[in-house]
Amino acid sequence: MKRTVLTSSLVLVLGLAATGCKDAETRAQEAQAKIREQLKDPMAEALAQKLPPEKVKEAQRHLAVLKEYLGETNGVLDSVTVNAIQAFQDSHGLDANGMLTDQTLESLREAAGKKS
Repeated sequence: MKRTVLTSSLVLVLGLAATGCKDAETRAQEAQAKIREQLKDPMAEALAQKLPPEKVKEAQRHLAVLKEYLGETNGVLDSVTVNAIQAFQDSHGLDANGMLTDQTLESLREAAGKKS
């Protein structure tokens, strides 16, 4: 069995060499780039949002009312705030990506208003 696997692997490698290493290498690089694209870091993307501090502060206030956020209400979008946004989004059927969209903020307003 091992000999068959090794032989098959050798045939594959020789076949790739015969068709041109550059083509195989290019295909491998393209596949690697696609994989990297699919493995985006949601936290990094959420933290990179350019939001006015007032909007973040409003979200923090609403999240605090909902007991989703225990940090300081300071308008700074940090990992604690993003985690709280994600938790809220997840528990309210929204895309839990940590992005403070208008839809998320509106849902926060509604949910916090019901708690007040």
